[in-house]
Amino acid sequence: MTERTGHRDTEQKGDIEDAALVGALLVEGDRHRALGDLERAQHVLRRALTVAGRQTPSGEQARLVARAQCGLAAVYRMRGRYRRAQALLRTALDRAEGAAAPDGREERAELLNELAVTCKYTGEFDEAERLYRRVWAVLVEAGGPAHPELATVWHNLAGLAHARGDFAAAEPLARRSVALSERILGPDHPAVAADRAALAAILDGLGRREEAEGLLREALEVFGRVLGPGHHETAVTCHNLASLAYRRGGLVEAEQLFRRALAVKETVLGPDHPELAVTLNNLALVLEDRGLRAEALTLVRRSVAVLEGAVSPDHPLLATCRARARA
Repeated sequence: MTERTGHRDTEQKGDIEDAALVGALLVEGDRHRALGDLERAQHVLRRALTVAGRQTPSGEQARLVARAQCGLAAVYRMRGRYRRAQALLRTALDRAEGAAAPDGREERAELLNELAVTCKYTGEFDEAERLYRRVWAVLVEAGGPAHPELATVWHNLAGLAHARGDFAAAEPLARRSVALSERILGPDHPAVAADRAALAAILDGLGRREEAEGLLREALEVFGRVLGPGHHETAVTCHNLASLAYRRGGLVEAEQLFRRALAVKETVLGPDHPELAVTLNNLALVLEDRGLRAEALTLVRRSVAVLEGAVSPDHPLLATCRARARA
């Protein structure tokens, strides 16, 4: 009996040490992901998942595994490996929902949200909306209608409506996200700037370009100051400002901003990431208008190449780029 008790004590001590290690690895993985070092983030989060998996099964062990799986899937998604991310997330959700413990709701919400984001990138918009609505329900159940993470849900639902071209539906969702994040984080936080930039893209779609440009320039100032000129958020904001410049006829400014956005994205994401397609396609439009048709066609064909196999065959951007490449 003494030996058996001693063995349990050793196991418990080992689990405590492993849990602390997993927690540290998750923080390190998130930091590398935020800094754009996705290869290092992937390595660290894989290790976190391995260490979490060797613990004695318990509620805490299940939560650590779910967090590691969610973080790793986010890295796969950011690296353009959408199907791999989806497979990992669906496996993780099956496990998390099989347990269905009330104290694991936050982890289930994170998994559902990450899967929804990935489905949006692949063009599976109906599935993404269904998943976002499930996230909303889980968060309200866990913390009520003032749950701070609801700002993320409103932001993502607004982005989905924007992707569908339903700007009128997107605007109130985006404004709700901005209001909640400002209240929680303050007006100068990068997450609030990201919410403002998302609202700006929607206002642009509604034809309110002056208001949209003001919000984008505010966001770009925050991103440049807090995150740096080589950050992904800076690139996205430059892309959106370029789109505004293009529509008002500022072709030189639009080209400069699109090229700046493309250079940062290529550095952060790599030269074959599917997210590059929208910037490649829009830069090609500018170049066509400037009479540079050969370079524009090269960019459109590159758009098709980075999208094929990564998104659904009927993805609207892929269809547009294919049609332009054949023209």
